[in-house]
Amino acid sequence: MLPIFPCNRNSRAGRARGGVLVALMLLLAALLPVTGQAGSRHTVVGWGMEEGLPHNLVQSLAQGSDGFLWIGTWEGVVRFNGRHFTVFDRHNTPGVELSGILSIVAEADGAMLFGTASNGVYRYHKGQWQPLGGEDARNLSVVALLPDDEGVLWIATPGHLYRLLPGGELEDAGSRLGLPPVQVTALRADPEGGVLIASEAGIHRALQGKLQPWKGSSRWVVRDFIDDGSGGWIVAADDGIHWLHVDGGIEQLKAGERVDAVRLDASGALWMSLSSGRLERYVDGGVEPLPVPGHVSQALLIDREGLVWSGSTDGLFRIDEGAASGLTVADGLGSDYVRAVMQTPDGTIWIGHSAGLDRQRDGMLSMVPLEPGVARQASVLALAQQPGKLWAGTYDRGVFELDGEGRVLGQVRLPGAVQPLVRALLAEDDGTLWIGSSDGLYRHQRGDLQRYGVEQGLPAAVVHALYRDQAGVLWIGTDNGMASLDAAGRVEAWPGPGRDFPARYVFDFLGDGNGDLWIATDRGLLRRRGLSLQVFDHASGLPRDRVFRILDDGANHLWLSSNQGVFRLDRHDLIAVAAGARPRLAVHVVDHSDGMPSSQANGASSPAGWKTADGQLLFATSAGLALIDPQRVDHRRDQTAPMAIESVGIDGAQQPLRSHYLLPRDVERIAVSYSGLGFRAPDKLRYRYRLEGFDTDWVEAGSRTELVYTSLPPGRYRLRIQSMPLPLDWTDSRRIGEATLSLEVAMPYWQRPWMQALLLVAAAGLLVLFIRWRTAAYRRRQRQLAREIASHTRELSEKNRALEQAASEHDRLLDQLAHQATHDALTGLPNRRAANAHLQYLLGDGSDAPLTVALVDIDHFKRINDVHGHAAGDRVLRDVAGLLQLQLGSGQFISRHGGEEFLIVLHGMGLAEAMPLLQSLRARVERLRLQDVTAGTTVTVSIGAAERKPGQEAVQALLVAADRQLYRAKHEGRNRVLS
Repeated sequence: MLPIFPCNRNSRAGRARGGVLVALMLLLAALLPVTGQAGSRHTVVGWGMEEGLPHNLVQSLAQGSDGFLWIGTWEGVVRFNGRHFTVFDRHNTPGVELSGILSIVAEADGAMLFGTASNGVYRYHKGQWQPLGGEDARNLSVVALLPDDEGVLWIATPGHLYRLLPGGELEDAGSRLGLPPVQVTALRADPEGGVLIASEAGIHRALQGKLQPWKGSSRWVVRDFIDDGSGGWIVAADDGIHWLHVDGGIEQLKAGERVDAVRLDASGALWMSLSSGRLERYVDGGVEPLPVPGHVSQALLIDREGLVWSGSTDGLFRIDEGAASGLTVADGLGSDYVRAVMQTPDGTIWIGHSAGLDRQRDGMLSMVPLEPGVARQASVLALAQQPGKLWAGTYDRGVFELDGEGRVLGQVRLPGAVQPLVRALLAEDDGTLWIGSSDGLYRHQRGDLQRYGVEQGLPAAVVHALYRDQAGVLWIGTDNGMASLDAAGRVEAWPGPGRDFPARYVFDFLGDGNGDLWIATDRGLLRRRGLSLQVFDHASGLPRDRVFRILDDGANHLWLSSNQGVFRLDRHDLIAVAAGARPRLAVHVVDHSDGMPSSQANGASSPAGWKTADGQLLFATSAGLALIDPQRVDHRRDQTAPMAIESVGIDGAQQPLRSHYLLPRDVERIAVSYSGLGFRAPDKLRYRYRLEGFDTDWVEAGSRTELVYTSLPPGRYRLRIQSMPLPLDWTDSRRIGEATLSLEVAMPYWQRPWMQALLLVAAAGLLVLFIRWRTAAYRRRQRQLAREIASHTRELSEKNRALEQAASEHDRLLDQLAHQATHDALTGLPNRRAANAHLQYLLGDGSDAPLTVALVDIDHFKRINDVHGHAAGDRVLRDVAGLLQLQLGSGQFISRHGGEEFLIVLHGMGLAEAMPLLQSLRARVERLRLQDVTAGTTVTVSIGAAERKPGQEAVQALLVAADRQLYRAKHEGRNRVLS
């Protein structure tokens, strides 16, 4: 699928004239009068041979009752599901000659009729192709088709009109009716009865074997005509468009040019294919040309979603009025690479991009020269405003001060020979300007500059975002976390001492009235409430974690720009997910398929998006400025994409499509391909399926369109496949499309009901005979057993008591020996043997979880033993062991490694997490006082730590690494932790 407009930077290989044609179309559009709706949001998307069409000339279009789009080309019939084409031609469909498809019609039973240029009519139904009629019908050139209610097929050829009767006979209806010998162009069913026949002699009505002129149309050369939905008709003719009102009046809507095809959309707009090769939209008395490349054909269709499809010499094209549009170089923008956008109170929109600064005022775009006379204007990354004044931050030329008309008033240059990047600006009412750059934060006031960098407490020098909240705190986003600067000049950084932060890059802030702060980061959307941070990322339903700009549309939604489009989040969903009342967010995605110039939004510049005074949302992208109308995002949201099963394969063999499949009991593989037939945004469809009788719950398939089951046991199953467009919410049944089929895997004869019933009867008879025989034997034996039981019971009871007493003593001794073998008698901790076994288990479990080991050695322990005695030394060992156990808790492993050494195993922790914990342990031991044993003695420990390397499975290697660090700690003065 190739975007053609408004983003026309992609070109189709082998179509060298494509760019020229687009340019000519745009020039023609500019020269033609457009008096209809201003600011059209129509986008054109095209497909050609490189995307799967067998030929670029599309001559006919139709939509089947199942939702598939059918396309007629010179080289075959094509079925389209929105993502890929299935071609039917003489090479892959034996027995048919499908070339030059001039007409396509859908029948009520789901079948499709295809009129060819020289091989008559073919019918396609449930995967089967059939030529219609006898030999006399096989060579017709068919330009129009109409099946009537009596089973008769009306066939128009360039010079004749025929009827194909239900028995297969071909009747010359034109001669029989007395139709003038002219070319028939279109056939329609008359709601009042009969058939309407359009030709170069006007429109005639055939009813009960008689032909009569219709509604005064005989003076027109008619090419097409349609019902206007209110009892009237709209006629496309060589001299334009005529409207035949239901009251008999005639109005000419368009004059002077031949119209080959006309369609009426749900809004009342007319779409016209002109013989000059243009596609036009007529609404409210005005004409809007659409930039469809190539020379449009008479192939024109409005599908069930309201999308307009047009065929041309360059392929198939879809025209849609989406929720978004774009402002690009083609519209006069200086560069498509937009970095910042802002609207001032007078309604002017200022756009910073890689080639400078533009402004849009009263619908007109103009360049704002920051350095008059300089060929390469400064790239503008940041914008800010004060009353009557605008500030523009640049890539390498500092900050420019402009008045409301865009005249440069001055320039602020930052320290250094090379100017740092200015990515964020914040202008205060008192005249202060905060400048976020790649060299820190600067405060500019009355010509003075004050710098804040890492040395003043910022987590990094590169500043991406600035925001002043309602409490007066300045929030600063950097490439290594965020910081706050209060009115007293105090800087507080995240991450910082006692303040964890889940992200690295911070791109934007947005405050709520309740004091919450929303933060756009590379790890999702964060909500800061009080001192806590709530993360909303891909695990919460966000399509991508990296988000750039946050906008509030005032309708209870947050909008986040990203590299995958713009995400709309409902605040109620956010609250529900945060409270655990809902598992995932229902995210509505607006992207290139909705009309954005590109799905890739730009960030790390400010502001990268803006809400205009009239509620439109503007976002900077890599291919232009995206304009989103929030009111149109929910337009057609409740539409359901019909589900269709495209193919069923049994053990690699494709099967004819049907609703029920009886499979042999040894079937090994069942593959089903399916599609949700939503053409507006097929990439936004998500699927799930469930084989009832086998699956206990739905299987989430994401965007995959094939499912496979292997080795199904015998039984009856019902396969349900569902689709839903984003935002995903399977509880909303209105938006679910579903397709089903039933499967039955045959049972072996011994598992079939009749055989099981027969076996059951035989088993019951044998069981009765067996029970009678056993009952008699049981009674005889019962009397004998009663006597023996009484005798042995007493003997067994005595032996039982003796055995139980011996077993209890044996178990107690075994438990005691096992504990002694794996635990240290002095401290009660596991010993080295237990530690080695524990480490060997962790290193060999195949997990990639981080693992850190630490050897803890009591400093100068020999001196404690020598000076204070071994009893004091034992007390120190016990107290240190107890303290380590208390601090680590039950979640981690600690053992006495030997002598005054202890081993700590931290599973799930890398060195980055383990080092603060080990430092805390060291400090806690240092504060330990043992006055009752050795008054005034301070006990310290040295700790050496090592982290498991990828693939490391040798216990000794890990312990040697930790021991090496312990030796360093001892050598460097003891009472420290090294890794």
